[in-house]
Amino acid sequence: MGLYNLLIFNGECPRCGAIVNTEAEFKMGMLNLDTYNLGDALTWATGKSKPPHQKRPFNGSAFGDGYVCCPNCEKDFWVSIRVEHDKIVDVKVDNTKNGYIK
Repeated sequence: MGLYNLLIFNGECPRCGAIVNTEAEFKMGMLNLDTYNLGDALTWATGKSKPPHQKRPFNGSAFGDGYVCCPNCEKDFWVSIRVEHDKIVDVKVDNTKNGYIK
């Protein structure tokens, strides 16, 4: 996935049904392998930052994808991450995307 950040969250794995504390790799903000939790303020790129780093969108609000590997079944899935006014406010399983691990 290249450069990314991590979001730590609790959720239900759509592949095995276990409630797990896990992490999602996501590409929003300044991509420094930073670790975030729900409610944390996301650090955006500033100045003359070049892609893939992302500068602050209007109102600091954005949606992005996250890639997760379940620590219970070791299968993968995707989540949708919502940022509002620079804070990470929600993460939900994205059932429209298939994982890579069969």
